[in-house]
Amino acid sequence: MDFQKSKLFLDKLNREFARLSKDPDNVVRLDIDIMASYVRDLYDALYDSPVAPAAVVKPEPAPRREPVPEPVPPAPPAPVREPEVTVTVPEVSQDKSGKGKKEESVPHPAPIVSTSYTFEKPETLDTETEALFEEKVAKELSDRLSELPIADLKKAIALNDKLLYTRELFGGQGTAFDAAIAEINAMGSFFDAQNYMVRQCVKRFEWSDPKRIETAKTFIRLVRRRFK
Repeated sequence: MDFQKSKLFLDKLNREFARLSKDPDNVVRLDIDIMASYVRDLYDALYDSPVAPAAVVKPEPAPRREPVPEPVPPAPPAPVREPEVTVTVPEVSQDKSGKGKKEESVPHPAPIVSTSYTFEKPETLDTETEALFEEKVAKELSDRLSELPIADLKKAIALNDKLLYTRELFGGQGTAFDAAIAEINAMGSFFDAQNYMVRQCVKRFEWSDPKRIETAKTFIRLVRRRFK
C-alpha cells in the first residue's frame, strides 16, 4: 500500500467533500464525477502493492460428546393379589325335636330404579285422543317417503317446525318443547312415547282442540318415525 498517494487522494477527497457540503443544493453531475475519480484513485493507491494474506486460523475441533443412554422405563408394579376370603357356613341348630332350624335370610337393598318414563299399563284414551294417534296406511309414494325412520327427533325437526310446534302444541314454552323431545328421544318404544304424550301434553296443552288437531297429528307421526 502506497501511503503517500493514499494520503494525497484522501486530502483531495476531503477538500472536495468540504466544498460541496457548503452548497449542497448546487451540486452538479461533474462534481459527482470528480468525487468518484478521487475515490477510484484512493482505491488504486491502497492496493498498489500486494498485501500478505491473513493467516488462516483453523477452528479447534468440538469436544466429543459421549452418547447419553436412553432412560430405562421403570418396571411395571407387581399385581396386587387380593386376600382370599374364607366363607364360613353357619351350623344349623337343632330344636328339641331334632329337626334343623332354617337360618333367617338377610334382606338385600332395593335395586336402583331408573327415573326415565316406563309405563306398564297403557292409558285409557277417549275418542278425541284416540283420533290423534290413529295410524293410517301410506299408499302414495310421497306418503311412504314421509314415513321413513329417523334417528334423532331434535335433528329431524327444522327450525320453522320447531317454532310451530312450540307455539301450537306447547303453549309457546320452549323449555317444555325441549324437555318433551329429550324424554321421547330417550324412550325405547312408541308405546312409552304415546303414554308420555297423553299424560304430559295432550290434556295440558289441549291438543284435541280443532285448531291444533292437524299440527298434533303431524307431530305424532314424526314421533312414530323415531321408533320404526
